[in-house]
Amino acid sequence: MADDGFNASTISFAGTPLTPLRDIRFSEAGGKADVTGCADSIKTYEGGVPDVSVSITIVGGTTIGKNDKGAIVTAWNDGGTGGAIAAAIVDSVETSGSMDGEILSTITFVPSTA
Repeated sequence: MADDGFNASTISFAGTPLTPLRDIRFSEAGGKADVTGCADSIKTYEGGVPDVSVSITIVGGTTIGKNDKGAIVTAWNDGGTGGAIAAAIVDSVETSGSMDGEILSTITFVPSTA
């Protein structure tokens, strides 16, 4: 049986491990193409072009900046797939903190041209 635990999952960007890692979110969404015909009684769709992103949260600040490029490599603890982007670009970086709490940085990566 697979271990469904997140602990021991890792991610690296441009060959550098991103630590201490708090969470990883892999998303593969995308538009849909309406292929409904005039004789159809309900709308029907086909899948559109996938919109892939990987967002992570690390503890502390980061030197990673918007538009930095590199490969994203994710190793899920349970051997799952998803979360790799061979040519990624940083879409957004957000750093936050609160009273008596930790500083957290959330970084979102999306596919890029080489």
